[in-house]
Amino acid sequence: MRKIIPIGVTALTTAALLAGTALPAQARPAPVVPHPWDHRVKCTSTDADGRKIVTRYGNSDFGWNHFTHRHNIKKCSILNAALKDKVDEDDGHGRLEYDGVAIRTGGRPAQVKFVVIVQYSRKT
Repeated sequence: MRKIIPIGVTALTTAALLAGTALPAQARPAPVVPHPWDHRVKCTSTDADGRKIVTRYGNSDFGWNHFTHRHNIKKCSILNAALKDKVDEDDGHGRLEYDGVAIRTGGRPAQVKFVVIVQYSRKT
């Protein structure tokens, strides 16, 4: 009996130590980034005040990928039409709004008003 107790205690201690060990750093899964921001520039425009405004590809929430998939805008000329005029609304903290109008010609002509929102600041 005296020989069995130390073996049992050693086995129990070893099992407890092995069960509590953490995975090494390279074995842990990396955090999932659902929609990374794409910094590449798709369109460049200059407004009436001389501001250079770029449209980046972005992701599904902001940028060109948002326009294309969510609002069905396929050409930079739509954005440039609104950005060529003066700022319609400025909050003083870098958020600029430009109003625009798109006209569809053809069998069923239609007119759509839209707003282009620009974050024009060095830091957001």
